[in-house]
Order: sequence, then C-alpha cells, then structure tokens
Amino acid sequence: MAQQVINNGTIAGDGTGESLFSAFDKTNNNFIELYKVAGWGSYAQSVATAQTITATDSKLVIDGGGTESNSSYLPLEIRGVSELWDTTNNKITPISIGDGYTMRIDFEITGKVGNPNGLDISLDIGGGATPTNVFIERVVSTLKATPYRVSVAFPFYSLSDFKTNGGQIFLKTDTGTLTITSRELSIHRISSGTI
Repeated sequence: MAQQVINNGTIAGDGTGESLFSAFDKTNNNFIELYKVAGWGSYAQSVATAQTITATDSKLVIDGGGTESNSSYLPLEIRGVSELWDTTNNKITPISIGDGYTMRIDFEITGKVGNPNGLDISLDIGGGATPTNVFIERVVSTLKATPYRVSVAFPFYSLSDFKTNGGQIFLKTDTGTLTITSRELSIHRISSGTI
C-alpha cells in the first residue's frame, strides 16, 4: 500500500480538509502497513549435533526444530505462511526486494584440531553449493580454549539476486578443524522494500 496522505485543507478551520473519520481511517491504514512489515524469526538446531568445519566451505545447518525456535513474531505478511529461514535448504529467504534485515548467528565451539586461528563466516547470495557471490564476510578469532560461545551479527539488505537465490551462510577455518554445536540463527526484518 502506498502512504495515505491526509488532506489538512488550505488554512486551519477553513472546511476544505477531509473529515476526521476519513483522516483517522488513513492514519490507521498507515500504521497497519508499518506494523505488518517488521518482525523476526529465531531458528535453533533440534539436538546438540555437532557440525565439523574445515578449511573447505561448509554450509551452516540449522533445522529449526530446537526449543529456542520461534516463528510467532514473524512479519504479519508471512506469519503462518512462510519463514525467513528455509530449514530444508538452510538459507535465508527474504520477503521482498529492497528489504532491510539484521541477523545474528550463535553457536558453541566445542573442539578444535590443528590450531585454527580464525573462522570465516560468509553470507553468499549466489545460490550454489559453494560460495559464488559473497555478500558479507566476517572473520572470528578461534584462539580461545574450548568450549566457548560465538555470536556474530550484521545488517543486510535484499536485492534481486538475494530474493531469487536466498542467502546461504558458509563457514570455513583458515587451517585445521572446528567442531560447533548449539547453532542458532535469528533474523529480524526491519524495513520493507515495498514501502
């Protein structure tokens, strides 16, 4: 819906503006449109199954079956119909071109082999089995003694490639191997490209 502008008239009290009923009807419609845009979903792995990360890109796997998962607060336009995370294909599914989002990934590093120094986290919008169009990349130090929690957050937006292919999250070490468990992902839609 396009923004509905209230006709205030030319001069205060001149009778050329619209009625209070019509003005507040437009006000309510504008607020409904704003409230239906924002929302969030939280997706957690159902069991504490480990995922092994090596120096070769691995797609982050989160099945959304964990008790911390919550789809009750998704944007109204998709609530009960769709999700922001495709648990079958493990990818972000943006709603519209031009949307603005924030995302946070949480997991626990429970083991490491071969002294990895860093973990590369990439958001790829190419749609392939390996990264082909990296949109965002973060590197996290892995020098702490295990086990420990990692939390990485970043904003992003959706254009045509992202809308078409979705966004896959790939992880890889600089060297050696990491074992991660307790994987969770939260995605917040903060603005719509259709406004």
